[in-house]
Amino acid sequence: MTATQTKLNELFEELVPQSGAAPTLAGEIVRAICRVSYRNWNDGDHLGVGYGRETCNPAGRYLDQKCGPEVGRAIWAIWGIEDDDKYDKGLGELEAAVLAFLEAHPEAKTTPNTEDMWDYQDPDEDVDTYDDEDEDDADCDGYDEEGDEEW
Repeated sequence: MTATQTKLNELFEELVPQSGAAPTLAGEIVRAICRVSYRNWNDGDHLGVGYGRETCNPAGRYLDQKCGPEVGRAIWAIWGIEDDDKYDKGLGELEAAVLAFLEAHPEAKTTPNTEDMWDYQDPDEDVDTYDDEDEDDADCDGYDEEGDEEW
C-alpha cells in the first residue's frame, strides 16, 4: 500500500459513514475515490470499461465535478483504459491528485455535503456492455435446466 492509499484509508475511517453518502464534501470525495480504487484492486473494474461502467463511472464523474481540473485530467486520462498496468499507474496518479486537492482545501472537511456520488449515474452510459444474449443462448444447447436432453 502506498503512502497516498494509507492516508486515503485514514480519511475514509474518519469521514465516511458505514453506509450512504458522507455528511461532508471531503467525506464524499474520499468515498468516491475509495470506491474507484476498491473496485480496481479487488474486482478489476476500470472507469468506462465493462462492469466498471456501473461500479465506477458515477464516482468518477462526481470527482470530476467536485475536485477541480487536476483531478479531472487524471480521471479522463484513465477513463476507458483496459490495460491493467496502465490503469493502475494512472489510478495512483488520480489518488494522489485527489489527496492533494483535499490537502489544499481543508474546509471541505466541514463543508456540508448535499449530494451522493450515485447522483452522477448516467443510465444510458453506465451499463455493462456484456452481451446477455450469449448467456440466454446457453439454454438452447439441447439440454434442459436439469441437464437432461431435450431432443
